[in-house]
Amino acid sequence: MPPTPTTSPSRILDVNGKPIDLSAIREPQTAMTAHLATEFESHPAKGLTPQKINSILTAAEQGDLISQVELADDMEERDGQIYSELAKRKTALIKLDWDVVPPDDADASEKKVAEQVKAWIKALPDFKRVVLHNMMDGVLKGFANIEMWWSLVDGTLQPQFEFRPQRWFTLNQERTQITLRTAKSSYGEPLNPYGWIAHRHPSRNGYVARSALCRVLMLPYLYKNFSTRDFAEFLEIYGLPLRLGKFPAGASDEEKRRLLAAVVGIGHNAAGIVPMGMEIDFQNAASGNDVPFMAMLERMDAIQSKIILGQTLTSSEGQHGTQALGKVHNDVRLDILASDAELISETLTRQLVAPFALLNIAGANPKRLPRFQLEVPEPEDIGLLAEALPKLASAGMLIGVDWAHTKLRIPKAQGNEETLKGAPEPASVAGTVPPAGPGIPNPGNPGRAALSANLPSQGEPGAPQDALDALVNEAVDPGPALVSPLVQPLLDALDAALASGESLASFRDRLPALMQTMDSDQASEQLARAAFMARLAGTVGQGV
Repeated sequence: MPPTPTTSPSRILDVNGKPIDLSAIREPQTAMTAHLATEFESHPAKGLTPQKINSILTAAEQGDLISQVELADDMEERDGQIYSELAKRKTALIKLDWDVVPPDDADASEKKVAEQVKAWIKALPDFKRVVLHNMMDGVLKGFANIEMWWSLVDGTLQPQFEFRPQRWFTLNQERTQITLRTAKSSYGEPLNPYGWIAHRHPSRNGYVARSALCRVLMLPYLYKNFSTRDFAEFLEIYGLPLRLGKFPAGASDEEKRRLLAAVVGIGHNAAGIVPMGMEIDFQNAASGNDVPFMAMLERMDAIQSKIILGQTLTSSEGQHGTQALGKVHNDVRLDILASDAELISETLTRQLVAPFALLNIAGANPKRLPRFQLEVPEPEDIGLLAEALPKLASAGMLIGVDWAHTKLRIPKAQGNEETLKGAPEPASVAGTVPPAGPGIPNPGNPGRAALSANLPSQGEPGAPQDALDALVNEAVDPGPALVSPLVQPLLDALDAALASGESLASFRDRLPALMQTMDSDQASEQLARAAFMARLAGTVGQGV
């Protein structure tokens, strides 16, 4: 159980060394601005024009963010492509594993602080949905603010969270900080320290207002909106045949009105009546096609996907995308995911991990606090690594088992957990046990009896080896004395080539001549001895 937190602000300092006012974080700051919850959105997407977009962007640059963030909400709500691509980014981040890690070169107490903070955050109800998902709303609008207030639970100060709409906020006079809108000042009120997870998610450089991704999406959204409206009119005009009413000469105004009502109504009701002598003809629709409208819609969809995801192939199908190319483009998406994870991690380190530690752990060093970390996995080809790692290890590389488990994201077996077994390696010459014979002494051949007396029987792996086995092992494993005369001339030539900067092609051309300098006499003699030993072992084992 951690020590009970103190209530004296003079004893709890923030990361800047300033005392923390605990009374300011026990209640929501927005409790004094209830009027914000009663405001209704104006939905600026209605009647959107290039001129209206320009005025919205200009107002945001001057500090009035309301119309810009409301338009962003409308765009996400009304455009399925924007909603779908943003959902991909949010879901991809929420699925990541997270951790709280101690600072570099941490001592035992600092590691303990990290473990304790991780346990507290893990115990928060629905942390990923309430915190991470809401923070990712800042991707479109440039920022997302989640209000926190702290209360004592089982001797520990625990936060409660509530997402606040972006329209509740404005900018300070310098347009550098996001503030809470109040009736007292047009520049708002600064957010209480440790009372907010105030996440900034800039998608481009510039002031807070200009860093939002929605600004880049506004024109594609507008063009697609125009095309959709024009396409609907095209279908209304060209999708139905023209109804042409004919009235006889001398028809009264009342008869004309009745004929017009029948012509209009028949398009929707598929039924109508006209007096005798009047006609309704259905004319063929004028020529036209939907190609220009669909081309514009598809083009704007592709632009929106590039803006949000950095690519298009994982959001399209058929002739516009393939699985193979989608995997290549997915690397670009992983870069964006890594950037999202880094921004979210930095914010939570400062605004959730730090207050958790400083408010609840006595003696926590504000300069040596743990970090929140979202873990973005790199896609690894397990088949490729499974083939390459044994070869690299055989070549002499010292590859750590822990690194391999981490790289392949395969956890180690715990305790007595059963593990997978690889295929057995083929028996080497040195480890081959010669077939065991009956081992019956032969008075006529005492040498054979002496040699075979201690041979292991079949089916007894690991049985002790006799003198003949030792001789065979020595024959086939002579060590450097056998290998050195064979390969040393080639190694010397390779060292000389590297030192002189000789090209690979030139060295390759010299290889046949270098092969002649390799001394194989000693190796040949040793192999002959090994063959003799093997034959003798076989003779003894077969009882000859």
